[in-house]
Amino acid sequence: MLEAKNLVKSFGKVLATDDVTVEFGREPGEMVFIVGPNGAGKTTLVNLLTGRLDPDEGRVLLDGDDVTGMASERRVHEGLVRSFQVVKLFEEMTVRENLRTAVLSERDLTSSMFSLRDEHAEVESRVEDLLARFGLSEEADAVAEELPHGTRKLLDVAMSFGLDPNYLLLDEPTAGVSTSEKEYVIDTIADVSKEQGVTTVTIEHDMDIVTEYADRVIALHQGQVHGEGPPTMIETDQDLRRLLLGVEE
Repeated sequence: MLEAKNLVKSFGKVLATDDVTVEFGREPGEMVFIVGPNGAGKTTLVNLLTGRLDPDEGRVLLDGDDVTGMASERRVHEGLVRSFQVVKLFEEMTVRENLRTAVLSERDLTSSMFSLRDEHAEVESRVEDLLARFGLSEEADAVAEELPHGTRKLLDVAMSFGLDPNYLLLDEPTAGVSTSEKEYVIDTIADVSKEQGVTTVTIEHDMDIVTEYADRVIALHQGQVHGEGPPTMIETDQDLRRLLLGVEE
């Protein structure tokens, strides 16, 4: 499991994360969604889990090992991968080349990208698998900067899977994606993560997506865990409905 133990993080006088203890990956392929109003501490929590920030207090455990203070790059090699809200692609490279770069990076082969090595046959096989799983085969030779936004999102997530994660943290993967593309993007992420047993932890503001896809929801408010449970809590927890939706019962 990926665990946060009593995490505290302040920025000046702002207490962004206040004694947060949560866990992810109770079952392989678990889909956990983190919800909460703006300023609740969602992104700070993800940054603490992935090593982009160090906590003032508390620990991060990865499969039982204390990784607090471990560099984010090392956490990636330990199976903890992050995908950002703003898509990060190699814009002048093709879809295939972007995926190849991710797979080579996971195998520490980027220095031999343009040489022939026995391992590269396995790399190309993995690239083809990712293209197929994410429905990108027809766009394999398209340049990344020319892709529509929904396809760019999928490529970004596919590159994250190319790093062979056990835990994948996603920051609003459907942000900026058209309504017609949203379902396909999240469906694909759900299918691949379930097939490969990858635990996904997703920050999401679209409650329709959370309700449909979450195995478990963790709600944050003012840096603390407001509650956690099945997605039905969004309908039954009146305080949470007020915080998320502005609904007064």
